[in-house]
Order: sequence, then structure tokens, then C-alpha cells
Amino acid sequence: MKKKEITKLGLIGGLIGGAFLISQGLSSQDTPQFPTIHKSCALSGCHSPAPSEFRGNTFSVSGKAEIIQIDTGKIIEVKFDDNTKVVNWNQPLNKLGRGTPIKIVYTQRDGKYYATLVAVKPPMSVPPHQRVSLEEMKRIWANKEGLIVDARPAPKYAEGHIPGAINIFMAEMEKHLDKLPKDKKMP
Repeated sequence: MKKKEITKLGLIGGLIGGAFLISQGLSSQDTPQFPTIHKSCALSGCHSPAPSEFRGNTFSVSGKAEIIQIDTGKIIEVKFDDNTKVVNWNQPLNKLGRGTPIKIVYTQRDGKYYATLVAVKPPMSVPPHQRVSLEEMKRIWANKEGLIVDARPAPKYAEGHIPGAINIFMAEMEKHLDKLPKDKKMP
């Protein structure tokens, strides 16, 4: 085949493929073809995938290049600028640590992602009357009087936990209260 005929076939194939996408109401830029939400964010009772939204953990941030990389199961580069709204964070974005849970709401242009909002997951706050001091926890642990429940998502628990602790994700705690041993102390 001559180069001109190959070019024509490629052009015709591209037109047919594009016509198929249009006839199906689809666009190659509508939905990313990779995970948009990290598996630790998609647990039952947690978050669900949403249009124009990435949920995951910070991989890296460059203030100079104005790029944030988010790990959703795939590392995705998202541009940000002075117009990007930042929630739950009062420092420059490049001060975000690796692994920080974030949500990015984005727009897409020319195959690139541009952040309109970056929301940093705030640390969980426990009311003072529900806190256990280190000394009390050591005593309970040494005397085997209590049960330590790690309420983080399973992937975080798997990364490391207190030996002997069990994992019940906070969003599912109510469903599992009846399964906890009755003979253990609740601090």
C-alpha cells in the first residue's frame, strides 16, 4: 500500500471512530479511563466517585510548576493557580505532605486537568471527654482489660497498627457494635 492510501484509511477509521463516540453520546474527554477515587476513599460508608472529582492522597506538589499529583490508584497531574479555592488548609499547597487525603474538583481542557477546588481532609477531632490518656491506655493494654479498635480504613490499618487491635472502619462502627466483646472495658 502507498503512504497516501494508508493515510486515507487512517483518516476514515478516525472519522468512523469519532462518529461512533458521538452517536453514543460520548466524548473521549468526558470520563477518565482510570480510577478517580482511591480505594481507601471508596469504602462502604465513605465516598463515591463523582463527576469532575478526584479523591485520593497527595503524591507530590510543585508550587513553582503549580502542579499537584494525586494518587487515585494512578498518579494524576492537576494544574492549580491563584484562582484555585483551597479548603481546610491555610498554607501554600506545596507544604502538603505526601499521603495527605485530598479531594480535587477539576475542569478539563485539551486533555489536561485544572483544579477549581482542593479540599484537604481535616484531622478527626475527638471530644475531650471521649479521649483516653496514654497512661490509661498503657494500663488497659497491660492488664488486658480492654479492646483496641482501630477505626481507620482497612488499607491504613494494613499499613500498620497496634498489635492486638481489631479494625472496624468508623463509618461502619454502628453495624458492628453488637460483635464487640461484652467482657472488655470501654474507657
